[in-house]
Amino acid sequence: MKTIVAVFLLVWGCQGLDNNLQNVNKWLGTFLTPTNKRSTHCKTEKQELGKCVKISECMDRNEIDLEKMDVYRQLSCHYLKTCCPSSRLVKTGTVTPPPMPEKKAGCGWSNPGGYTFRDSSNTHAEFGEFPWMVALMRKVNQNQVWDSKDYLGGGTLIHHSVVMTIAHKLMNISNDPLLIKCRLGEWDTQNTNEIYTHQDRDVSKILVHEQFSSALLANDVALIITSSPFDLTDPHVGIACLSFNEPKMHASCFSMGWGKDFNNNDKYAVWLKKVPLPIVDHGTCEYALQSSRLGSKFRLHNTLICAGGRKNFDTCTGDGGSSLACRTSSDGASPRYSVYGMVSFGVDCGTELPAGYTNVASVIRWVTNKFAEENLDVTFFA
Repeated sequence: MKTIVAVFLLVWGCQGLDNNLQNVNKWLGTFLTPTNKRSTHCKTEKQELGKCVKISECMDRNEIDLEKMDVYRQLSCHYLKTCCPSSRLVKTGTVTPPPMPEKKAGCGWSNPGGYTFRDSSNTHAEFGEFPWMVALMRKVNQNQVWDSKDYLGGGTLIHHSVVMTIAHKLMNISNDPLLIKCRLGEWDTQNTNEIYTHQDRDVSKILVHEQFSSALLANDVALIITSSPFDLTDPHVGIACLSFNEPKMHASCFSMGWGKDFNNNDKYAVWLKKVPLPIVDHGTCEYALQSSRLGSKFRLHNTLICAGGRKNFDTCTGDGGSSLACRTSSDGASPRYSVYGMVSFGVDCGTELPAGYTNVASVIRWVTNKFAEENLDVTFFA
């Protein structure tokens, strides 16, 4: 019996290592929960005795190698930690921590702190790749633990106290600001080993577009005002740029979120997903959606744009409100993005049908007017 179990585990483990990163959540997710039970003691590559700590807790500024996620079980430390020699540990009050990386000024910068990662995957975002990404969560309690059933959807930080999202997502909480909180800087939902921690903020006010239609998903936009500002000195968080124009057909665009992964039995994503999406013109999209269960009478409202249409590359349930961001900087330059849309609706997940996204260009005047009414500085233009 022991031999059979051993062979089964060996085969299963090898299959896991052979899986590509598109299915990494499927085989790796079961190993995330027990990480806190691992020993904190380790040996460095030079065989020095050390301790598994966050990168920021070690005077040696090593790179985070996200490719190690694929060999997770072979590491002595969690893939987001490093084995730091005891003599190099940062001690509060006695040793000056390593300096914070300098951030780029302005909105829309990917990885604004400029710290180094190595990652060959295109299936999940790197830490800090989309620093404006906000998770909207039911305010059940002050517990920091992530529970997928409390995750409402995504949002975009456009001011240190303002999150932009879709209006219909907030119907789940009856637009009550007391029932929701915003989380900025999240990445791996199952632990807190990231270099820099996430930030949670309560909500004081919700502003919904006066012409929002839940039937047509027209003007599907809302602004969430937080009770206190986010701390944007952290190097992994920042404000998004918004665009007055619609994206070009050849633009390099992505969406993201922690919604359901249709490639992984519809389980909610552990890491922030990163989905490459082509832009689809209005007429082509409307015609394609008319062939679906929406029917031949379906009309795509002019406050919506479309993206997607590639099989197995799609946003899904739970991703509503997340940004559709397209790169505006040229190749070779530091990546910078503008937000052109927000995930609004789709027909199934992962099919060859494009999905609908709130057209930011069509609602941006409303956004700027609300900023003026709230006496807020406009921070979301490049």
